[in-house]
Amino acid sequence: MHLYNNSALILLTLASVSVALGHILKKRTSRARRTRWSRGWLLRRKGRGTLALLNTELRFEDPEAYRNFLRLDTAQFNVLLNLVRDDINKQDTLMRESISAEHRLNVTLRFLATGESFRSLMYSTRIHESTISKFIPEVCRAIYKHLKVRYIKTPHTQED
Repeated sequence: MHLYNNSALILLTLASVSVALGHILKKRTSRARRTRWSRGWLLRRKGRGTLALLNTELRFEDPEAYRNFLRLDTAQFNVLLNLVRDDINKQDTLMRESISAEHRLNVTLRFLATGESFRSLMYSTRIHESTISKFIPEVCRAIYKHLKVRYIKTPHTQED
């Protein structure tokens, strides 16, 4: 009879473990399955928002407004973009299209010009604030890397 009780206890324990594992695995698979990767309005970035206005209308129709918006004129922006493009450009993937180097620089310059919050920039540019928070420091490092050589003088001798 003692052996029967031990076997019953072992079977009961195994059944409990099995049920618990089933619940854990069910939670993991249901959590892992997403219905969408991004909010719908963020996915409709192309052709909408301030980046579209800036690059399709202001740049060509109202250069003064463009300069006021980014604090750089078109020629200055193009020079800066050509300097940093290789450092800030990302590859498209099968899952999604990358944010262009031009848009990354636009958002960074707007942030530097206004001090707007990442959330505010998200609503105007249709780029999620977490993405903005990742690429602004990258773009700033690239700008510093390329402009420090040209514009920051360091002493070469003790007399300088």
